[in-house]
Amino acid sequence: MNKFILVRNKIKDFTFFIGGKLKIFFAALWKLMKNHKIWSAVICIVLALVLFIGISTVRLGKKLEDSNLLIKVEKRDIEEKINDSTVVEPNNEYSITANVTGEILDDPFEEGDTVQKGDLMYTIDASTIENSIQSADIAIAKAKKNYDDAINENSKTVRDTATSASSVESARIAVDKAQQAYNDALKARDDLSLKSNHTGIVTEIHISEGDTIAAGTKIADIIDNSKLKIKVPFNTADADNVHVGEAADLTLTKNGSSVRGVVTEIGALVESGSGFTSYKKVTIEVDNPGAISSGDTATAMVGDIACNDAGTFENLTEDSITASSGGKISSLYISENSHVYNGEKIAMLDSDSVESQISSALLSLNDANQALERAKIQQNTSNATTSLGDDKLNSAVKTAKMTYDDAVLSKEKLLKQLEDYTIKAPISGTVVTKNKKKGDNLGSGSSSTSSYSSSGSSSSSSQLTSASASSSAMAVIYDMSELKCTLNVDELDVKNVKTGQKVTITTDVTDKEYTGVVENISVNGTAGSNGVTTYPVKVNIIDFDDALLPGMNVEANIIISSVHNVLAIPVSNLNRGNTVYVKGDKTEENDKAPEGYKTVSVTTGSSDGEYIQVFSGVEEGEILYSTAGTGNSMEEMMQQSHERMKDSAGGGSGGGPGGGGM
Repeated sequence: MNKFILVRNKIKDFTFFIGGKLKIFFAALWKLMKNHKIWSAVICIVLALVLFIGISTVRLGKKLEDSNLLIKVEKRDIEEKINDSTVVEPNNEYSITANVTGEILDDPFEEGDTVQKGDLMYTIDASTIENSIQSADIAIAKAKKNYDDAINENSKTVRDTATSASSVESARIAVDKAQQAYNDALKARDDLSLKSNHTGIVTEIHISEGDTIAAGTKIADIIDNSKLKIKVPFNTADADNVHVGEAADLTLTKNGSSVRGVVTEIGALVESGSGFTSYKKVTIEVDNPGAISSGDTATAMVGDIACNDAGTFENLTEDSITASSGGKISSLYISENSHVYNGEKIAMLDSDSVESQISSALLSLNDANQALERAKIQQNTSNATTSLGDDKLNSAVKTAKMTYDDAVLSKEKLLKQLEDYTIKAPISGTVVTKNKKKGDNLGSGSSSTSSYSSSGSSSSSSQLTSASASSSAMAVIYDMSELKCTLNVDELDVKNVKTGQKVTITTDVTDKEYTGVVENISVNGTAGSNGVTTYPVKVNIIDFDDALLPGMNVEANIIISSVHNVLAIPVSNLNRGNTVYVKGDKTEENDKAPEGYKTVSVTTGSSDGEYIQVFSGVEEGEILYSTAGTGNSMEEMMQQSHERMKDSAGGGSGGGPGGGGM
């Protein structure tokens, strides 16, 4: 359609151009005809022919202008795309190669089979390495025995040294004890008197003058009856209303006299009384006025709360006086029922017995010191002997340990190598190539490598390498759970590509249009020979079927933007400066639009290369003037036509004389 319009516009422009030139041409021709009669007939024929062509051209232009092929502003859908030719890739590819040599004993799969990650692929003869593992076990056992022997020898030496050290420590403890006994004896000599450690009345004496006692011996029993306590039962409900610190009035049963005391304790134990009653005991302390003895009974009142029975008085303090040191009693200063005070001297020890204790303690201390010196001498002798062999023993243990560790490490390496004799599927997928089978012998190999991956780029060179690697591999597995392709987008367009954008994919193999999405945009660009850098864009094909296979050539279009039912014009109708020529009367004198058209500024949007979206400036149905193919090319065509006309005119005038000569 656009080519036809282009021809129409060229003819129309040419017609306008010819109209202006004909006037000049006919003036010159009329002058020529007056001077050359012979040429007049020829010129008339030529003029008739030119006139016929001109009229036909005008009619053709008019017919084209009135036809329904005029360019109009219309609504349409526009998709802005980035296109590239590429190939289909599997989600992942793995080429299986062997790290070991040997005969293949088993290969339980065939080309085309679907395998899961971890499935057995090949079993390789491992008899040689299994023999090496058995030898390694023997080496480990020997090294372990040597190491244990070295440890035991070293431990014996350590135990001997520890025994000597223990003897010294025991002797040192014995010296400390003897020293303490000696110090205690000296202290006893400094203080031969025994003193009471309580205040009260002596109720019983347990020693007599001339007795020999030890430290801690009970000398006498003592009571303090200056204060008495009595536990009186109160009904449980009443006892709960009595509080510690309250005053209590006591009435003695024997004579009815009264004495005041203070509540010091309310018992927590609930006891049963007569007549299904319960009670708690309340403890009351009183100062003894002298008429109360332990064992007397009394009743009590706390405020207006009365007890339900009498209680019995007890001495507040009943204790014993003990000897602070030992010896022979030379004098005794107390008697039963006598009153003593805390710190009062109650007896005197014989100094002879104390001196005997000092002498005995000193002898024990000297013996302990001598034992300590003997233990130290024995320890030094043992240490000297041990020191001579320490370096040798430690060296033997270290050497045995290193030998044992090396043997264990060697076996671990062999066990790790043994794993390489059983080759399992590294990924789940389909076996597309099987180059090795049961019975084949393998030479030395290298680690398996993945030719494709789920992300990243795949250039033509890497695909070539992949093919070479596949041919030398034992087997090749494709993971076709997903199919992908990689587009190389130039540096001017890559900024418009975003992950998640829709991609349309077509191939000559099938009529189906597949859909994909942009999955990854790599920043690892490659500079081309034309100086333009391209960036790999990975596309995930989401609706592939069995007809689409890895390695197929496809055309992929990334949909950068998409608009629907918008005003659009052909790109060829858009002038520089975003203007178009719209049919209508000019509104400005300097408007250089063709006759019958006016210049209009437009605002544009998305473009698919053929049409471009227009936001403003024109309306649907308006007719446009196409500028495609005009400009310098049209001017050149007009200039060439003008030159031919000048040549024709010049040839006619030059040929006249020649003709006249005839």
